[in-house]
Amino acid sequence: MSSRFHIVIAGVSLAALGACQHSDQEIAWANRMHTQIVAEETTADLKIDTIVAGEKLGDVEREAVKYFAEAYQGEGHGAVIISRPSNGPDDISAIRAAADARAVMMAEGIAPSQIAEGTYDGTGARSAPLIISYRTYNAVVPNCPDISNWDFAWTGSNNALPSFGCATALNLAAQIADAGDLVGPQRMDPADTGRRGVVFSKYRNGEKTSAERNDDASGAISQAVQ
Repeated sequence: MSSRFHIVIAGVSLAALGACQHSDQEIAWANRMHTQIVAEETTADLKIDTIVAGEKLGDVEREAVKYFAEAYQGEGHGAVIISRPSNGPDDISAIRAAADARAVMMAEGIAPSQIAEGTYDGTGARSAPLIISYRTYNAVVPNCPDISNWDFAWTGSNNALPSFGCATALNLAAQIADAGDLVGPQRMDPADTGRRGVVFSKYRNGEKTSAERNDDASGAISQAVQ
């Protein structure tokens, strides 16, 4: 075998090895690292700047607080915070509006311990709003790349596009009811101690502890069609 043939074989081998090499970014794309769904912390707020001097909240504002309280119960984390202006155009109205907002939220089932109040400096403001806010999360897919400048004609790597799987990941993220579940599990509901007491009582008396089975739980084949 000639030395020239050895050189040709070596060159082909190096070319093959070079074709198999991929960058860290390409490997991450292949492993779908860019399609991971994460929880992004954000703040939901309600600003009420139509406080009538010397009055509580109006009907429209009270309805807005009511819907905001419902949203907090569904997606809120931590306390809901009422921030009223101090040294603003009308401190008395701000105090009364904050108290009214608290009453509306408590009427919607939010415990007093879940409501926090504070102030912010409204000095010089022509209209300093009452701000109600809470912490929540959005489900996002932050690492999906922008392929607007991608050369679609280049197929040298034989890999899928970097955006492959992003549409599915974004659709899944949009279906997550509470993105806070991605941060940690929800608290479990308290145990049903009443049912537990019934089972223990039957066990101590030597009775059957399982529930009575009916036709729906029998597993029998339906006789409706012969």
